[in-house]
Amino acid sequence: MSSGQLLIFLIRHGRTKWNREKIFRGHMDIPLDEAGEAQAEAAGKFLQDIKLSLIYSSPLKRALQTANIIKKYQTEDTKIIPCQGFLDLSYGEWEGKTYRKIKETYPDLYRLWEKEPQKVKIPEGETLLEAKRRSWQALQQVISRSRGCSVGIVSHRVINKLLICGMLGIDESGFWSIKQDPCCINIIKYCDNKFTILKLNETCHISSLKENLKIVDF
Repeated sequence: MSSGQLLIFLIRHGRTKWNREKIFRGHMDIPLDEAGEAQAEAAGKFLQDIKLSLIYSSPLKRALQTANIIKKYQTEDTKIIPCQGFLDLSYGEWEGKTYRKIKETYPDLYRLWEKEPQKVKIPEGETLLEAKRRSWQALQQVISRSRGCSVGIVSHRVINKLLICGMLGIDESGFWSIKQDPCCINIIKYCDNKFTILKLNETCHISSLKENLKIVDF
């Protein structure tokens, strides 16, 4: 790899009980469930031939657990760096509630979330733009520190989507055009100040898992 090139493996954390039950998570610190741990193991095996110099991770349990499982398949030199910028979107008053409950309680706002999410300000939470700005700043720090390397970033559905929107040069209105399944892997090359998406929402490493058949982008 050239000294100015960076290979980024952008990974969504494995499944949690709240993913399965379609409960909004946000900053709530939910651990992986058994299927999520198996997904992370599969991701680790898939990446074991890639030398990841660093693994940046959201500080929430579900991301850090995923990062630590992936690290088992790397060398002892690989370090995990928790990064606040990759923290999940704050869903404010929606956190800990099912999407059905939110649809009933905030019908107009949820309808807007489904159609024009870039216009939504969740009560006591963040907008997509606010989350994009902080995660994009964190990504720029990764780029400045890691040229000539391969790095992992373990984050969340919303944050991954927003980062990919930024890499593709589209705004937050493209949020629903990008799918991110639990423990998917996106591979991005950064070179000459340009991003090239090599793989998007790659899940071949977990396609043999029975639980993968039940995965939804939530």
